[in-house]
Amino acid sequence: MCEFKTLHLDDKLGYVLQCIHCKQITIGFGILVFSRTVTEFYKLVQDTHSCYAHHLAMGIDPKLRSIPFLQLSEHSCVTVSLNDLYYLGELLDFACAKLQLEKMIASLPNN
Repeated sequence: MCEFKTLHLDDKLGYVLQCIHCKQITIGFGILVFSRTVTEFYKLVQDTHSCYAHHLAMGIDPKLRSIPFLQLSEHSCVTVSLNDLYYLGELLDFACAKLQLEKMIASLPNN
């Protein structure tokens, strides 16, 4: 059974939680809630930023939800806007920073 710690919580953007036992990361963004392994989470962070940069350079309307981004299953795909990618990236960055900080603190010698 999962027991979660909060990596980041934002009233407007969503949340990122991590199970203390299995380390699975759960992301709540807009109306979506999905989970990823730690490795998949870091890949999602990279994919979000690279997709944002790519579509920003194309000059598309930032509010138009026309970017197929997140495949939740074999038969479903979430389409997002440039603004959505920006805010998802922000949410993930805060969670990623907390993970890195926790890793750094855990590596400090115990005195």
